[in-house]
Amino acid sequence: MREEAQRQIDLLLQQQEQLAPELYRDLALYLQVLREGLLHAVQQACFHLATQVVPDRYNQLPPERRQAFQQRLQELVQRTGTLLTVEQVIGLAAQQQRREHRRQRAQQQRMLEAFLNGDGDGAESSDEDDSRSAAADDAARSTAPAAPIGPSASGSVHLSLDLPVSADLFNRGLPGLAAPQSSSQPVAPEPSAEAAEESPSSEQALLQSLFQMAAEGLQASSSTPTPSSDASAEQESDSAAEAAMLLAAPADLDTRVTAPSLPRDPVLQLRWWTHFDRALRRRLRNLSHAINVEMLRVGLAQGLLPMNLLDAVLDGQVDALPAPANLLRLPLPLGQVLGPNAPSEVLTLLLRCSDLEYEQPRLRTCRKRLEQRRRALRTMAKRYRSWQRRLDALEAEHQWYQDHAHNLKPAADPS
Repeated sequence: MREEAQRQIDLLLQQQEQLAPELYRDLALYLQVLREGLLHAVQQACFHLATQVVPDRYNQLPPERRQAFQQRLQELVQRTGTLLTVEQVIGLAAQQQRREHRRQRAQQQRMLEAFLNGDGDGAESSDEDDSRSAAADDAARSTAPAAPIGPSASGSVHLSLDLPVSADLFNRGLPGLAAPQSSSQPVAPEPSAEAAEESPSSEQALLQSLFQMAAEGLQASSSTPTPSSDASAEQESDSAAEAAMLLAAPADLDTRVTAPSLPRDPVLQLRWWTHFDRALRRRLRNLSHAINVEMLRVGLAQGLLPMNLLDAVLDGQVDALPAPANLLRLPLPLGQVLGPNAPSEVLTLLLRCSDLEYEQPRLRTCRKRLEQRRRALRTMAKRYRSWQRRLDALEAEHQWYQDHAHNLKPAADPS
């Protein structure tokens, strides 16, 4: 039985190794079609903002300013296009994985210290610092210019009465309103790498082991396929795995899921694909933010939303109003506070793969082919996990019988 289980696993790995180059080519083709249609999609979204939302402002721009703006759009799209390759996207995924791993280590250390000190506020007080540092990291890697663009460009989301728009909106359209105040709260420094690597005490080691055991159980349950649809099962699995990673003491990085080449294991290949999709979404989000900055400079933007608010929209954590393709419309429920003349919504650019595929038939065809491969890969991963669990059970039985037989042997005669 063990030989048969191992044979089935080797056969699945061999099949997957033969299919991996085809998946790689399909991903490369998807990115190629995306690069070819990206400029047109950006121009269409900016055209709607300039002609339907703020046509008076666009008419007031001098011809040379309008030409410079069009040229700047082409430069930003061209610069992003050079980064839309499989190698560049998975390279960004590796950077995100390392940054997330460092954040989890620092957060885990703070949680342990809070539990040992009997203070439940230690971990919560640093959430804002984590979001600020991550947003600053993304802003440094985005395609936006290096010049600072007001307080909103920092990328932080504050639950306050300040509008998530720039002061330029008030100077141009609503002169009676005061400009939003910038936050001056100091940011607590991140724990150093040396402090994170220090050997924990016995109590810390006990807590870490308990967290690790709980996380392994969550990861094991999340990896078990359910009879629901593929999309919902994969989303629930990702959410459970992410929750387990937050509870667990972070282990060493698994660089196989962000390696330049596709892993051989179908389960790892699914994880590799998930990292790839998240990095591609981040790349388009960075381009969106850079274009919004340019539109703000020429006076065509209603405001500049922070990047982690864009991430919340992409993650489905914030509900958006209906809007044309690649545009984001968010309500601003502040009328009762600021008066009837306060803006009720903000419209900005946000490039999304779903909108791009909806507008481009070729890209939609590439996505359908990729989804067919994803379904086949999930089926193969399900079979692989089943055979792997069977092999592990048979190996455990074999070891048990060996240990049992060894204990039944009579002790050797000392004489």
